[in-house]
Amino acid sequence: MNEDLIAEIQALSAIGSEEKFSEIIRLLKNSTLELRGKKNPDLQLSASALVFKKHKLFFIEHPYQKELLLPAGHVELGEKPLETAIREFHEETGFSASESGKLVDVNLINIPYNKIKNEKEHQHIDFRFLLELKEKEADLAELPFFLLDRTEAPDEFKKYYQYKR
Repeated sequence: MNEDLIAEIQALSAIGSEEKFSEIIRLLKNSTLELRGKKNPDLQLSASALVFKKHKLFFIEHPYQKELLLPAGHVELGEKPLETAIREFHEETGFSASESGKLVDVNLINIPYNKIKNEKEHQHIDFRFLLELKEKEADLAELPFFLLDRTEAPDEFKKYYQYKR
């Protein structure tokens, strides 16, 4: 059911944490419910965008968790994680990114209970893509966003600055 996602992760496993990727692959193989479109209340797919402007990376302020995160969101039905990363980056920041990207990481994230949306605690398999910023005027952003250099970024994301060009 999730063979395409497993293949993407296996391609990364040569450069990343084999233990982490093995756990994510195990979850994908054992999942009998659709992970796209929030159909599974326990495990869902999300995708994040790593986009640099010069030496700074885009971050958004998450509306519920009130912390700085990468622009990201749920993978919708019929959507690939790369398409999600591109769409969410545009929606959340107003800027556009290239239609192609490089998968650089996959993480298992614990999402806390959201009392505003009455969503139970669950997990996301988050695909993180390096995208290139398109030089064009930005549309209206859905969320407050920030451009941060490595010293300003939350510790979890400092490792991604190795990808800046």
